[in-house]
Amino acid sequence: MSTVRSSLLAVYAAASLAVGIGLVLTQPSRADDVWIMYDWCRAWLLHGQQLYAGAGARTDYPPNAIVLFSPLALMPRQWVAPAWAAVTLLLTPLYAYVVIKSTSPAVRGAAAVAPMLLFFCWGGVRTLLEFSRLTMTLGFLAVLAADSRPTASGVSLGLALAKPHIAGPIMLWALVTRRARVVVVATIVVAVGFAIYCLRAHVGPVTVLNDYGRILLSLYSGTDGFVGRTSLRPWWIALAGNQQVGDLLWGVGAGLLLLVPCALAMRSAGRPEARATGVLVLFCLWSLLTIYHIGSNMVVLMLPAFLFLLLVDDPATARWRMCAVVVIQAAMMLDVPVHLASFVPDHGLAFVLVRDFDRIVVLFTFACVTFFCRSRSGVAQHAR
Repeated sequence: MSTVRSSLLAVYAAASLAVGIGLVLTQPSRADDVWIMYDWCRAWLLHGQQLYAGAGARTDYPPNAIVLFSPLALMPRQWVAPAWAAVTLLLTPLYAYVVIKSTSPAVRGAAAVAPMLLFFCWGGVRTLLEFSRLTMTLGFLAVLAADSRPTASGVSLGLALAKPHIAGPIMLWALVTRRARVVVVATIVVAVGFAIYCLRAHVGPVTVLNDYGRILLSLYSGTDGFVGRTSLRPWWIALAGNQQVGDLLWGVGAGLLLLVPCALAMRSAGRPEARATGVLVLFCLWSLLTIYHIGSNMVVLMLPAFLFLLLVDDPATARWRMCAVVVIQAAMMLDVPVHLASFVPDHGLAFVLVRDFDRIVVLFTFACVTFFCRSRSGVAQHAR
């Protein structure tokens, strides 16, 4: 990349992050999720409250997450939002660099700068008051250490599972690639967090599991369930013309999509291709296509696929991969559902395209990564 282009990209990236800081300072409503977590943590840590009991309970984070984020409860309220925004801002380059090292270990030093700057330009990166960047950073630190330090990797992954729909793809990757120690240690870390929650709240684990499951079902299933920006569930319901049948098709479709990375992992087992990160990337995309996600989640789960297609060493597929990279970069910068929703009527083709834009982009990316991983030349080049 030329010096002029790099400079322009750096200016745009800096301006984008500056906008994010400005939004934190000028729009207090953006801290709503942080305040909710803060109140949950205070209720549990300081008062031993059971957060999942009662018909009105809506705690959709698992008990181990409450334990992980409980130090927030010890901070003065006026410092919580600025402090967490600063943490997320500092994590942004770290997360990008960790993913680069995971997807393309040969990329070093200055070569990593341009991909990081491209990531900083994404619209969702400006959301600084969220918890996904921390958990995904922990998750990819686990990926980096999986072979050299499996115990430390398992601890990092266990902490990352505070958001299971974010770090869950990494757990799936560890399972299908037979990294047993990582899986066992991560499970123990989650169980310890769960036990600590139960001890402080003076409640049994079975009761917590039942209550937590009830909350998840009420929030994310049925006619009033949250939909999110990338899940294919609305398409299945529209295809079936019935909520119950649509949800059944949604479950079947999710299972069929899950078979793709699992089959690729089995195909590469015992050969150098097993070290390719395409399987991990597909698990991240599968989560987006299957589970409820908001825009900030899309940012962290799309980055591995973007960097995989951008940085993989395979000249034979370079042209079409760059086309895919341009499409993803433009989509993530423009944030179409947010910026164009108010300019189109609430019906017709334009409305459907804007509403489903992110779903289409994620499905397109899933197809591109799958096609590349099935290419013998692509997998072999990446392994080298």
